Amino acid sequence: MVEIALSLAIIGFALVAIIGILPAGMSVQRENREQDIINLDAAFLMDVIRNGAQGQDDLTNYVNKITISSQTFNSAGQSSGSASNIVYSNFTSGYNIVGLLSTPKYVPKFSFLLGGWGFVSNSVTVNLRAINGPAVDQGLSSTSRDFAFQYQVGVEIIPSAEYAYKSGTNTWGNMTSPNFANAIGGTPADSRVAQQLQSTMNEIRLSFRWPMLAPFDGTKFGGGRQVFRSSMAGTVTNVGPLYFIQPLAYQPTQ
Repeated sequence: MVEIALSLAIIGFALVAIIGILPAGMSVQRENREQDIINLDAAFLMDVIRNGAQGQDDLTNYVNKITISSQTFNSAGQSSGSASNIVYSNFTSGYNIVGLLSTPKYVPKFSFLLGGWGFVSNSVTVNLRAINGPAVDQGLSSTSRDFAFQYQVGVEIIPSAEYAYKSGTNTWGNMTSPNFANAIGGTPADSRVAQQLQSTMNEIRLSFRWPMLAPFDGTKFGGGRQVFRSSMAGTVTNVGPLYFIQPLAYQPTQ
């Protein structure tokens, strides 16, 4: 009887330890699964935006809403008027989704109220459910959507800053500035090269936050955060309120 009692005590102690570590193991498994989904979805979204894809209608099953917040500034960087927030939802084609996600961070704007040229600063966020999630989360029913892994992505498309600055005598100057040649002894060719690079090279940043928590409106998130970046050689074209990236291919000359 004593041996049986000792055996039961040992087994009970082991079971308590095993049961106690199960929640931690399940939490790690969930976090790893979510990280894998984010990595796969980030690669897909980056490729779609970089190539200006216009036939990805399957995105309508995963994109819940896109919010674009805009603020106008004059050439001195002073804000003009109040910021606007436009929410898009109920998408019927991937064309509109990609066009909205490709909205540049900065868009030049001419207005007499601004005293000439200024710019509009845009902040683009999109709420999605997992594109590469489990099959049970891929359904079109409200139940599948409610229980699916959801996250938010901030999209930024900004001019590349590579080769934008050049060292002078004890100073640095912006090569794209019209006064660069006179400021620190640079050449007009340097300024033209930098301006050409900034007009044909952009950086794409995708900032992920996950998981999105109920009520799934983009106000509550878990602790997951990650930023993906990629350079893009091409131009951003405007089609009404939509924007699309047109990749460029460079060929060396003799």
